[in-house]
This record gives sequence, C-alpha cells and structure tokens, in this order.
Amino acid sequence: MDIKNIKKEWNATILDILKAFIDICNKYHLRYYCCAGTAIGAARHHGMIPWDDDIDVLMPRPDYDRLLEIAKHEDFGKYEVVTPYNNESYPLYFSKLVNRETTLIEEKERPCIIGLYVDIFPLDATDDDLETAKALYRKYSKTINRLNAVTTHNTFFEYISLLLHKETWGRFAIKTLAFFCRSKMRHRLIQQMDEMSHRYDFDKAKNVLVNTGSYHYKEIFPKEWLGKGKEFPFEDTTVLLPEQADTYLRHFFGDYMKFPPVEQRVEKHLRYYLNMEKRETWNEIKRKL
Repeated sequence: MDIKNIKKEWNATILDILKAFIDICNKYHLRYYCCAGTAIGAARHHGMIPWDDDIDVLMPRPDYDRLLEIAKHEDFGKYEVVTPYNNESYPLYFSKLVNRETTLIEEKERPCIIGLYVDIFPLDATDDDLETAKALYRKYSKTINRLNAVTTHNTFFEYISLLLHKETWGRFAIKTLAFFCRSKMRHRLIQQMDEMSHRYDFDKAKNVLVNTGSYHYKEIFPKEWLGKGKEFPFEDTTVLLPEQADTYLRHFFGDYMKFPPVEQRVEKHLRYYLNMEKRETWNEIKRKL
C-alpha cells in the first residue's frame, strides 16, 4: 500500500475510533473536549488538519477516572482503553482508546504493542494562584521526565553517552536503577503522578492543568473556558470543543486560522511498526523485523 493510501486508511480508522469514543461519552454522560491540532482542525477545516495524523481529546479528571473504571468491566467491542494501569509495557501517563484489530509500535526504544488510537488526556484541577500552579506543573514535568527515562530502552552506547554531559548524569542514574527495578520505579512514578493529579477538587477549582501536555505553562488555563462544550462539524460527525473555543485556541496558538508555513505541514508522530489489518503478537512482529 502506498503512502497516500496508508494515510487515507489511517485517518479513516482514527476517525472511527473518535466516533466510538464519543458514543461511550454520550452513553455514560462523560465530558470531553477536542484539543490541540484536533481542535484547530474542527475550527479551521471542519475536520482533520490535512497533514495531521492523530486525534487528541481532554477529559476532566472526574470523567477520566470514571472512564477508566468503566473500561475495567465494559466490553467496547473492537476497541480497548489502554492505560498505564492495565499495560505494564505502556510508557505514558495518559490513556488511549485503541483499535484492537490493528498493530502499532510507535518507538523502537519504548516497545509497546498497541493499535491505532485516539489520545485521551486527563484535565486536572490546579491551584487558583498562577505561580503555585506553575510550580506544580514543573513538578509534574520532572516526574514525567523520570517516567520517560525509566520506560525507554536505550542501546549500550546511548546509555554510556549520558555520562559525557553533566546535565544528563541524573538521567544516567535513573536508567541504572531502572535496569534492576524498572517495574517498581514505574509504579512509584505513576503513584506520584496520581497523587499530584488528585490534589485539588476539580469542581471547586478556578484553574485547570493538562499535566501531560506539550505547551508548557499554556497548559494552565481558567476552567470557565470549558463550559458545557461547543459543537463543531468534524468530517462526517460533530465534536465538542471548549465552550469558549476561540479564547482557548488563541491562548495556545495565536491566530489559529492562519496556515503554518509549508515546511511545518508535516506529520509528527512515530511509527516503528504498523499493521492496519490485524493485531499481531511479539513473536509475529519479531519475525518481520
């Protein structure tokens, strides 16, 4: 299959996953909001950004926690919720709704078998004071960096090269410990993230925080922007963005209706191994690599 056809099938598959996610949210009365490039796509293109290759949603922490509980006993058919709690090799703190009839390994260094997916980011309450909220975000980031170090499998040369620069000595120490107790360290770091994520009452908070987001302090914003959500057409369906969608998007992206330079219109996500026809085992994959 050529690249153009792969992208077409890829996008069709993740759009179906998004529809399944929305159905789950509607069935159980769970709040969600499209975010990041998916939110830009909804507002500017009424669908996916043409060069984008993923779909991202936010869930308020109470709804996110409830989804994870529901997923423990609910059969979602060909879909599954992959979390750091139900998959020991999963290297991330946020979750994904995954098509279990596909196979995807995103990174050789973090070998976790999943399938095509929609990213589900928990949206946490944080302090009303912005400087205190920023301090908490820095603490989140430090813990996430440690989780990344623990879950990444480097070559021996990459591992030793961490000693060449003083600023990577800490990462070297964490990786050395991870050789002996990777699972225990991973669980401990996830527990630390859980504690920080539940420190504030979401319903009483004025500010919220996407602790696993990529936009630094911009990930802290007023909860009132969310509201009940605002509908936007998205391909052949309808999605929700924050109620104050324009304010939210300008906070993150400035003039989001303006197209980026051509050289920036590229896919950003990694695909070490991909099979869109079925879910494969490690043994099946190893024979092909």
